[in-house]
Amino acid sequence: MTEEGDDQLVSIRKQLENLNDATDDINSYEMKLEAVKKQFCETQLMFNKEISGIPKKLAKQISKSRPYFDLKSREPEIRKCVQQAAALFERQKTSVEMAREQVQILHNSLNNNQELDAEKQYVEVIEQQLDLVKEAEEECLKAEKMHAARVRDLLQIEVALSKLLQEHGSSIKKARPYYERKEVLTRTMNSQLELMSILEHEVQERKDSYSDSMRVLEQISEQIHQERASQSSLAQSSDAESDSS
Repeated sequence: MTEEGDDQLVSIRKQLENLNDATDDINSYEMKLEAVKKQFCETQLMFNKEISGIPKKLAKQISKSRPYFDLKSREPEIRKCVQQAAALFERQKTSVEMAREQVQILHNSLNNNQELDAEKQYVEVIEQQLDLVKEAEEECLKAEKMHAARVRDLLQIEVALSKLLQEHGSSIKKARPYYERKEVLTRTMNSQLELMSILEHEVQERKDSYSDSMRVLEQISEQIHQERASQSSLAQSSDAESDSS
């Protein structure tokens, strides 16, 4: 067997292994996907059943307390934004302090330098560093204003929640189990949808890999066919030349 034939054989074996692996993975991920889809449908049915099975009296309390729980669901995200804004503000303050320190270091170096042209050497660098200080201060001011705005948002939510709690405290207390259960089911369905998306992506990737291997095998098959046709043509030409001689 020629070296080219050996390479083709190695490539064929490799692509066949890829096909087997892709097939196994596709079957595995599709089984997992079907299981998650089934779980999602069950959770959705449970959700719809519990939502539609609310007693009339509790339905009124749920309606009254809805603004409170809708607002309450936004609180964690707003609080997270406050924390992020605070962290950004602290980073910008540190940047300002470091930029100012660099200016001070340059000034000290200039004062300690006895060379006649030292000021000329340092003045451009100091001016550049002062520009950096100004930029850092502007960014710090923006971060401070953003943090203050996020804090105001959080305080407004807390005030509104407190007011709603005073106005509808009884309804909120009685409706709380409903909203907590709804949140659990909603979070479960969202997680299942996310997992379904991941599994669908994995299945598609394996199918793409399977298709790629099939294309490579088809190319090798076509190449072998062409080589054999070429060899057959050469053999026929050689036989014809032998007969004529």
